[in-house]
Amino acid sequence: MQIVKRTMNWIQRPSMFEEAETARLKRKAYAQSDIAKNSTLSSGLIGSGISSTTEAVNLTLRIAAARVQSGVNVKKS
Repeated sequence: MQIVKRTMNWIQRPSMFEEAETARLKRKAYAQSDIAKNSTLSSGLIGSGISSTTEAVNLTLRIAAARVQSGVNVKKS
């Protein structure tokens, strides 16, 4: 007696190797997109940090210059 497996599915299912390869490629694509998003976000945060630091330094220098100028004006009087 011989056992014969017959299916009525017309679409052939991928092998386990093909399924694993497809899953690996999907994970790789997701990881690459995640890395790209993270690098974009981090560069944006770093850029905003630099600009806010520059603004803080400029503000500090303006305040210091105003204090020095007011001190000079007081001494002149």
